[in-house]
Amino acid sequence: QAIGAPNLTDKIWLHGWGEEAIVAMVNNGKTNIMPAQEKRLSAEQIHVVGAYVWNLSQSAVAAAGAATVAK
Repeated sequence: QAIGAPNLTDKIWLHGWGEEAIVAMVNNGKTNIMPAQEKRLSAEQIHVVGAYVWNLSQSAVAAAGAATVAK
């Protein structure tokens, strides 16, 4: 996890939860953290980025759950 990057594998999301929140963050950015991308990427590209990040977060949750069960 990068310094300052939020943990997307837990239930504590600082800026909204789910794929829609991710898409909104990519579109609008966050002051001094991440630039807005709505003028650089198409709506379709932003949707793909949102789906990718959401999938990463869900894959990490599933992997953590599987590791706990295996113990």
